[in-house]
This record gives sequence, structure tokens and C-alpha cells, in this order.
Amino acid sequence: MNTYFNEITSPPVNTVDGKVVYKIPAGAMSGNGDLGIVFDNDENDLVIHLSKCDFWKFTPGAHTEGGIKTVGDLRIKGVDFSSYNIKQYFDKGLLLCTFGNMELELFVAPENRVCFKVTAQGSAPAAEVVLPTTCGSQNSVEERDGCKCHSRRFCDDTVTRETAVAVCLKELSANEGTVTYCLSVASNFDSEDYVSEAFRLAAECDYDADKCRTQEKWESFFSASSVTLEDKEVEGYYNSSLYHLAGCMGNADFPPGLFGNFITDDFFPWAGDYHMNYNYEAPYYCIFSSNHPELFHGYMAPINDMKAEAERMAGLFGCRGYAFPVSFGPKAMDVYSQPDCKEHGILFLGQKSHAAYACLIPIMHWYATYDKSYAHENYYDFILNTALFWEDYLVKRKGKYILKGDAAHEIPYYRGEKFNSLTHIGQINTVNAINSLGLVKLLFNGIYDMARELGLNSEKYALWEDIIENLSDFPTFIKKGKRCFRYSTFGIRWRDENTVGLQHIYPASQIGLASGDKLLKIARNTYFINDRRLDDNGSNSYLPAGARLGVDPHFVMDGIRDNIKEFGLPNRLFRHHGGGIEHLTTVPATINEMLMQSHEGVIRLFPCWDKSSPAAFKRLRADGAFLVSAELKNGKASEVEIESLAGRRCTVECNNIKTVTRASDNKEIPFERNGNTISFETEVSTKYILK
Repeated sequence: MNTYFNEITSPPVNTVDGKVVYKIPAGAMSGNGDLGIVFDNDENDLVIHLSKCDFWKFTPGAHTEGGIKTVGDLRIKGVDFSSYNIKQYFDKGLLLCTFGNMELELFVAPENRVCFKVTAQGSAPAAEVVLPTTCGSQNSVEERDGCKCHSRRFCDDTVTRETAVAVCLKELSANEGTVTYCLSVASNFDSEDYVSEAFRLAAECDYDADKCRTQEKWESFFSASSVTLEDKEVEGYYNSSLYHLAGCMGNADFPPGLFGNFITDDFFPWAGDYHMNYNYEAPYYCIFSSNHPELFHGYMAPINDMKAEAERMAGLFGCRGYAFPVSFGPKAMDVYSQPDCKEHGILFLGQKSHAAYACLIPIMHWYATYDKSYAHENYYDFILNTALFWEDYLVKRKGKYILKGDAAHEIPYYRGEKFNSLTHIGQINTVNAINSLGLVKLLFNGIYDMARELGLNSEKYALWEDIIENLSDFPTFIKKGKRCFRYSTFGIRWRDENTVGLQHIYPASQIGLASGDKLLKIARNTYFINDRRLDDNGSNSYLPAGARLGVDPHFVMDGIRDNIKEFGLPNRLFRHHGGGIEHLTTVPATINEMLMQSHEGVIRLFPCWDKSSPAAFKRLRADGAFLVSAELKNGKASEVEIESLAGRRCTVECNNIKTVTRASDNKEIPFERNGNTISFETEVSTKYILK
């Protein structure tokens, strides 16, 4: 079975009982990391929605008409939908479509071109571009050499930054019922003369060459790593999830917001912004273990753009360093100002942990790559200044550092004359929110390790060591007769929603199989006290957390299958309430953690897997900058290969390893054994075979 393939056999349904279902489209989709398309239709026309990661309206303030906007639509006229079939080839970046009166081949090329070929008996249906005029956009049309270019622009006095986009549609050839087109898209962030840039892109299109480059791109992408599972549906969702994530992660200055680049109109929830209390970070949970660190490259752009504002906001709480609101847009776009908010007129929602959460993904990048120059250039300063905030914000009492006034859950809008502070007194005065404890501990461990490797800020080592050693323990209480983690020492005890109470386990990586029986028992009690496998905000952390804790793998796999059954759409997105792209991480992050773990400095092979079910993986990335391949046969790990990218010492937990051989010269190298783990020194860019 080809698990890089998907077939859609009926038109997309975006309504239930006649009402629009949220904003997650069901139609076939594709993207090149910046430009995205979504298939839709009306009664007579095939509609292909166009969106681009950098096309936003920069109207400041929360709940305004600012936010990410659609580019417009490509419409193919007079299509017969009595027959409907779309084949998606993820490893080729190709869509092959068959309708009642036409066939369509389409791909999104790396150069921001949508190339498509329409074939029909007789004359092929006409294609046209239609741009919306909503939200006050100024639209225009220009023609050069028989090619039309449609432009859409936001430039009135309500915006703080002008944005514009141009779309050209060019007929490349027409022959015996087949018409070949190129649609190009350029924004004013691509070029100041974005219209000329769109014309240039269209003029330089070579359909066959673009098709080859597109296929080469996706073949290269999927060659970076792979998993092989008995359950081919889960394996298929693994691959399609990575495809869709890569389809919207490619613009180095404009990473994807809540809904990536499948924006179908101008009115997506929360302005499609960057929500910093898990939504922005969640799509990145799986990219390093899947060996796609290149998808991280745009992540820091909006975070670093917010540095001046972050410093100002930290000062509002009497602290140095950086603090974040709950959300913002690209280029420090203000989607957080709300004059009646109780916290300085800014949407903090009672939480101080947003910047610490933002540090989570670059810390993952650090441990996965140990790329010193990249870290120093791109994120060390941000992590250092976030640690500086917490140096000031933490309070030390009786030898322990505590967190005060930092809510575990959002305090609903925390604003307005009708806001009753007494109703939320526990949240407002929260002590030791458990998710923040996990994030802050990860933050200080990360900055301490980074600083030592880079030889920086040695004057802070003693303080950081003290914080790491003496940060408050995770609070616990008795629930249903079992000791469980409590959401805070003072404040909320428990909530039967979301997975906030488990995020110190995953993604903050503060509890795992090496944590000891006592802590693991508490963690597992907490995990099972409330089954959140189908949580439409938190399954992307709940399911990987189960793997981290080594719970019954059947329980975790059933959770994956239930998510596919309950929320999976024909296009392989998930229709959850919590946001558009964040749940694409659920399947790959969970499967990777089930097959291989490394966050505790030890590579564990198949740590949460049914040993009677064969499985294999190639080139999953482990902390320490190792690429690991292995196969499970007859209940034992075999074919174990480890490539060291940074030349660090490697530790592997595996009972049956007897030799470690350097692949380049087939020479056995020495290793140390400690119980069921072995450790050995490695060289940069060198492969080792473990048998």
C-alpha cells in the first residue's frame, strides 16, 4: 500500500446541518511552504482558494478586522461534479483530478507557481482569477503581453503596514482539448514591485521543469526519514501530516499562524495569529524527531521581531528580560491590545508563561542539532532574556523558588466592567502552575546547557544551577483515591478539559522513563484519571505524553485511530476546535515517541511499542544530533544504525547489543556497558552499526 497517497471521491463538505463547520476546510490541498491552495466548489465551478503566508492586514488591536487574509480564488468554469475523484501524491506534490467533463493535473511549484493542465473532450473549461473586496482591500487588474495580473492591497489609514499581493494567470499552451496554465503569486514582501515579480514568475514558467523540481523537492523531503508500520492508515496519516506541515512552513519571515496557508476567506478565527500558549508551538513538536529541522527556520522570525515589545511588557511586571502576551502577528503585529484588559490593557489572560513556551521549540532545536553558530545567531539572546525575566519573577521562599500570579489556564479575557475577579481569584493568585513549572525548568536547563557549550554568561551559572535544583516540586493531590498532579499549589486543582496538567511531561520533557517509580506512578495516575485522547485542544500533547510515560501502547494507538475516525477529514486535516495545523503534529509526534525516545540523554528503541507488532524506522533524529534507524523483529530491535552529526557521546538502551562497528571501515570500537545501556564516543558525520 502506498502510504504517500490519498484519494478523495466526493466534493468537500464544509457544513453540518447547513451551518459552516468551524474554518478547517475539507477539500484537497497542497502548498510549497509559502503558497497554499484548497479545493472547493460551488454549483457550477471548481474553486481553488489561494493563500500565502505573508498576506496579512496589519490593523492593530485585538478583535479587529486585522489578521491573515485570503489571496483569492482560481475558478475553473462549468465543471460537472457528477463524477469526483482527486488523487493526492504526497511524495510527488501532485494532484490528479477527474470530474464528469474534465481531467485536471495540478501542483504547487517551489517558485510560487500553481501549474495546472485541463483536459476535456471538445473545448476545455475556462479558468479565471477572482479576488475578494472584503475588509476594505483595493483591487486592480493589469495586462501585459496577453497575461492578466490581479492585485489586492491593504493600504488605508487603519493599517500600520501596507500589504499587497499580485496573481497572474497565464495560458502556456492549448492543444486538442488540453490547456496548460501557470498561476503565479507575489507579495510586496517578495518584491517592492510585486506586480512585475508576478509577471516575471509567470513568464519564466516551464511546466515540465517545474513539475520535475516539485517532485524532486518532495522526494527529497520524504527521504529524510521514514516509518514502517503494520497499520497502514496510521502510517498514511503520519506521512500526510508531515506533508501538510511542510506545505505551510517555508517562508523564513512569515511562519504559519493558526491556520497555516489554507486561508479560504478573510474571516478566520483569532485573526489566524500566533497563539503562544501552545498553538503556535504545537506544529513544531514533531519536526525534529522526524528529522526535518529545516522546518524550524522561520519559527524565530516573529518572536525576534517582538523583542522590543517583549522588553516593554516585562517591565510592566517590574522585571528585566522578555515577556509575551497570549498572541501577536508577524512583524510585531498588535493583536493583543484591549483597553479594558485588567493587565495593562494587554491580553496576557493571567499567564506569564508565553515567552517560556516560545523557548520550547528552539530548545528542542538545540538538543536535536547542537548547532552552536545557528543557536547563537538565531535564538540564544531570546532564551537568555526570557530566563532573565524569570530570574526576577520567581520568588525564593524557604529555599524553594515559587511562581506566583501565573495562571495555568487562560482567565477568560480578564477584561471589562462585568469581569468578576472573585470568580477567578484562584487563577489570578495562582501559585506554581504545573505547566509553567515544567516550562521554566526546561528553560533554565536549556539556557544553562547552551551557555556552557557556547562559553557565554558564566557569571550566571551558579544562579541557574540554584534555580534548576530548587524550583518547586510539581504539586500533587489525591483524586479518586490516587495521588495525581495538581494544576497548581494554590489555585485550580483540576479541570476535566485540555491537557494543561500534563504538559510538563510533554512537550516540556520534565518526566520520562528515567524519572523513577514514584514520579512515574503519579504521572500515570494523572494520565488515566481523565482520558483526553479525543481532546480537541490537547490530543497533540496527550498522546505523545503517554508514550513518554510508557503506558500501554494499545491505549495510545487506539487514541490515534480514534482521532482519525472522529476528526480526520478527507484531505487528511483534523477538524478540531483548537486550531488548524496544530493537530497535524499528533500522529508523527506520537509515533516517533513510541518508536524512539532520547530526551533524557539515552536513546531508547521501541520504548512504547507492542513488541509483537513489527515496525521499523529510518533516520529519526535523537537528542545529541544522532540519526537513528532500527527494525523490530521477533520482539527485538535489530538493524540498528546510528549516524552521529555532531560527534557527541552516544548512549543507547538495548539489551542485545554486543558490538559497535564504525561503518566507514567496518572496525569495532570500544563501548561501556551499564546494565542494559551502552555508551560510546562518536566522530562527526560518522555511522555506527550496533549488533
